[in-house]
Amino acid sequence: MIKISLSRFKSVIQKSLFLCVVSYSISPAHATEHISHKEIREIADICMYSQRLLKDYALIGLGVDYNDPQKDLVDNLQAIKDDFIDLKSHKYDENISSEVIALEHLWQKIEPELKHKPDKTRMTELHKQIEKFSDRCELLALNMAKQLDEKEQNIVLIAQLGMETQRLAALYMMKVWDIADPNYYQEVEAVLSEYQEIYHKLLTADDNSISKAIKNRLETLEKRFLVFKFMAASKSGRFVPTVAEKNASKIFAEISQILRLEEGLIN
Repeated sequence: MIKISLSRFKSVIQKSLFLCVVSYSISPAHATEHISHKEIREIADICMYSQRLLKDYALIGLGVDYNDPQKDLVDNLQAIKDDFIDLKSHKYDENISSEVIALEHLWQKIEPELKHKPDKTRMTELHKQIEKFSDRCELLALNMAKQLDEKEQNIVLIAQLGMETQRLAALYMMKVWDIADPNYYQEVEAVLSEYQEIYHKLLTADDNSISKAIKNRLETLEKRFLVFKFMAASKSGRFVPTVAEKNASKIFAEISQILRLEEGLIN
């Protein structure tokens, strides 16, 4: 099922079949009691940070030092490492435990490249690898959350908004660096469509699972996203990576706050 870029959004049937298989293998009859919203948040953060790291890599390569992308890259690499350590310390269903380990092994193949000095000639392959990783991470997060209630599942959905925002930022920075995929605008439209679908699902959710306060924050977030959307989809040929990074990081910070609010509903 795991595809890269545009094909990720065209494989709905394959994704559904995959989810059905995994859902059966980790159904309540086989699952343990060890998954909590904390672990859901950790796996969701890993998915989100993977795309943010790709954006940081491109910013460093472009020589943009706004928001110190080098420090952000180091911090996020450590955050992913810490999250994997904690996830592996729990006793999950055998299928989930093996997938956590497999996902970490996949990440360990990517991590060294992110620590090297950014290189345009290696960016395209790095992008492909992170796309595969974040897709697989997203599926694992969704299936872990299925064992819990709707509020825990919303943590994954909110984190998906963060992931799509950082994915859009990474695509934009690659465009600025003149190494974007020929299908750049199609990829942008696919990300925007995915974002809007998740946003609509959260905004129309029952108030018991997504509070009105969180929905208000999501509406504010949407206004910021519209500015970023315009920049990424623009065909003017003018690029402002610093402004794009400013918007992407503000959205990322807002999503982190919304995640904390949603976790507060669970606690």
